[in-house]
Amino acid sequence: MSVKEPGTRTAPYRRANRRRGDTHGEHEVENAERWLLTYADMITLLLVLFIVLYAISSLNQAKFREFKQSVQHSKLFHIPHGSTKATTNSKSSPSTQLVKIEKALSSALKAKGLLQDVTFAITPTGLTEGLVADSTFFLTNSAQLSPSGYRIVDASAQVLKKYNNAIEVAGYTDNRPIVSGPYADNWALSAARAASVVVRMSTGDGVKPTQLILLGYGQYHPVATNSTPAGQAQNRRVNIVVSPTAKLTP
Repeated sequence: MSVKEPGTRTAPYRRANRRRGDTHGEHEVENAERWLLTYADMITLLLVLFIVLYAISSLNQAKFREFKQSVQHSKLFHIPHGSTKATTNSKSSPSTQLVKIEKALSSALKAKGLLQDVTFAITPTGLTEGLVADSTFFLTNSAQLSPSGYRIVDASAQVLKKYNNAIEVAGYTDNRPIVSGPYADNWALSAARAASVVVRMSTGDGVKPTQLILLGYGQYHPVATNSTPAGQAQNRRVNIVVSPTAKLTP
């Protein structure tokens, strides 16, 4: 029997050890190349991000010009209080129709001798017909239209019902507090004044109820001083505002 010298190893052991060393080297190569995959993924994601950013930042010049023209054509204009002169940028603008309605209202009221009791103004909110003659429309603490007031509302309604524009009817009061009567405060009184006009226009004059909007502003939007009887009389009023747009509901 042969005796192995101390420290010597058999051939099979050396071959096994060599195979283990080769495997360890292969793992080192794989780990060294793994960062390339991560780097490639990052570059791909950055490329996609830049493409998306470029796509959403590109401006369609044709669409921008169309938008700019539509904004310019939709601009309204202002008519000073009591004036009937106006200019417009586009024949298709809603403001053109407001001028047409204002002329028709003026003509109808003038034919009945009532034009002096109203005012007209066109602003960005619409055409405002102001019923400002206190003795013609409302007495203190009253929402009842006078006979002359009914005539003005009727003449105006006959014109307005020919159009589909939305119509806001807004009531106002002076600043004197309510001390008696059917109304709790000036809010209620202003709404009741607007309601008198709305009911007359819808039930008596044939204006479609879907066109009408009722508003009450109380004492908080005066057009004159409340320190004099004349100023208070001007603040007891109703405005009929014709919107540039069509009625709110079909």
